Amino acid sequence: MLLLLLPPLLSLLPLLATPTPAQLVVPGRSLGNLKLGADAATLANLGPAAYSDAAMQKGWATWFGAGHPASQLDVYTTMVPGQDTHKAVQVVRATSTYFRLANGLRNGATLRQIQECYGRLPLATSYQLKTGPRYLYDNVALGIAFELDGQASTSHCRALVVHQPGQAAAKIYLPMPLYLKEVPVRK
Repeated sequence: MLLLLLPPLLSLLPLLATPTPAQLVVPGRSLGNLKLGADAATLANLGPAAYSDAAMQKGWATWFGAGHPASQLDVYTTMVPGQDTHKAVQVVRATSTYFRLANGLRNGATLRQIQECYGRLPLATSYQLKTGPRYLYDNVALGIAFELDGQASTSHCRALVVHQPGQAAAKIYLPMPLYLKEVPVRK
């Protein structure tokens, strides 16, 4: 009997393992090596963005990863007040399952699993993307939002969004939903 249980239990080990610093999502602080408040010049390490949009010294940039469908990394930057030449990272959004929180949540988690960790988060906004409807549940105080593909408890997280604590992800100058509607879909 124990031998029958061993393979399924072993398959869960990667989910239980502590994320590496490059994988770790820290609400209100970082997504992997991308830190909120970091100089936007550090984004050059990612290579050229596949898509971007900017206005009024604020902007979004998108990079695509490998895989099918391609994972997507979106970064929002703004000028630092009082420093005309310094842009800083304000919001990071990722669709990859590579990134995860210390509590084990990552893209693919269900709304029920998210609620078990964070309680009943309010629905901040909803929007339509080329890949389907999205529902953003935001813990504004901590600086973490979860973009889901539905509102049922079995809906799945499709993107993790790390933002400044106390600043709602849905209320930034260049709204994320408007930007994401323009990003071409990679298959």
